Amino acid sequence: MNRTKLSKTVSYILRHHPEDFDLKLAADASVKTDELLAALQRKFKGITKADLIELVKNDAKGRFSFLEGRKRIRANYGHSIEGVNPDYQAVKPPAILYHGTRPEVQAKIMNVGLKPMGRNYVHLSVGVKEAEKVALRRTNQPVIFKIEALKAHHDGQNFYKTAEDIYLTDQLSADYLSLNICS
Repeated sequence: MNRTKLSKTVSYILRHHPEDFDLKLAADASVKTDELLAALQRKFKGITKADLIELVKNDAKGRFSFLEGRKRIRANYGHSIEGVNPDYQAVKPPAILYHGTRPEVQAKIMNVGLKPMGRNYVHLSVGVKEAEKVALRRTNQPVIFKIEALKAHHDGQNFYKTAEDIYLTDQLSADYLSLNICS
């Protein structure tokens, strides 16, 4: 079984289009594991619950998690589905976070700040390399913003840690942004 294809399919379902697989997410962004498995079996012959367990356990970016002792599964971040909201707990972020994007939107972001656009939250990375990886999915000339996350947090901005190196926030004023100049 192609693990990358499985991971991308599960991300597509749990982050963006469960309806394409006749699934409906609960308000906490989860779905019954058995229902997801049945939907996946139409595309991946022979897939088992053990394959899903392995996918969740071995995903280096912490994209997925089980709830209720593996009875339910959800994507931890990256949702574009209106009305779903994983129960994120606000946390104190590191002093600096990063956001990677395309050069075409640089000026607009410097003026109005970061907005979730088609997603429910803005995705922020702990390191420059991860932010660059995110941006490289959409451009070969990534622009990396440096975020004064701790300062924003002290000013009342909520941040949510969803994986080892990933934080989310609703939107972020340009006051906390600067271009990250790499040497």
